[in-house]
Amino acid sequence: MTGLVESKPVVPLKKERIHPLVIRLTHWMNFAALIIMVGSGMQIYNASPIFAFEFPSWITLGGWLQGGRQWHFFAMWLFALNGAIWVGYNVFSRHGRYTTLFRPQDIHGVLPMIKYYLRLIRHHPPSGKYNALQKLTYTSLPLLGLMILLSGMSIYWPVQFQWITSVFGNYDTARIWHFLAMAAIVIFFLGHLVMVAIAGWDNLLSMFTGRGAAHHGEHDTTPSQHERANASPH
Repeated sequence: MTGLVESKPVVPLKKERIHPLVIRLTHWMNFAALIIMVGSGMQIYNASPIFAFEFPSWITLGGWLQGGRQWHFFAMWLFALNGAIWVGYNVFSRHGRYTTLFRPQDIHGVLPMIKYYLRLIRHHPPSGKYNALQKLTYTSLPLLGLMILLSGMSIYWPVQFQWITSVFGNYDTARIWHFLAMAAIVIFFLGHLVMVAIAGWDNLLSMFTGRGAAHHGEHDTTPSQHERANASPH
């Protein structure tokens, strides 16, 4: 019958493994460590505020200064070990190098993603598992984490690590750097939650199951699972 357009069947998005087990474990371990570090850090801050405000006691962890410090340093070692595993995996594995780390060819994709998030353009720029802005953020986070650890060491051991304390200026300025770095992590964390809510439940569930919709954009440099399996080792 002429004049009719044949409709194409809707093909469901193919699902494949997009989050390896090590990524999922370190993701949720970081989540737990950050919650403990932030809550106990606010308890420590309230004992000797560096700004003209204090945090409500109901969102702090530890009950008092020493209790806050015990929780804080437990989470610090967890955060450091977990971060080292995450960085090591992404540096030395093909999966990490292709999907997570920011590379020179990703530079051109940063500005379009900023325009998209600011609603200056309507359509999502082509991307892979992570877009260029996400890669830049994930690659920068370990540096921010390193600043948190070093400034924390200079505060807790100002005599033993006085050379680190001097890098931050002095003891008081090290506290300010530590506070600002942790605030930046919290801002990222809140923004991450917003983006997860926008992306939908499937994206969240993939961090538990490891499986999600395969997404390979027009300019994606991330190989598919099949291409990775057949690629020659480096």
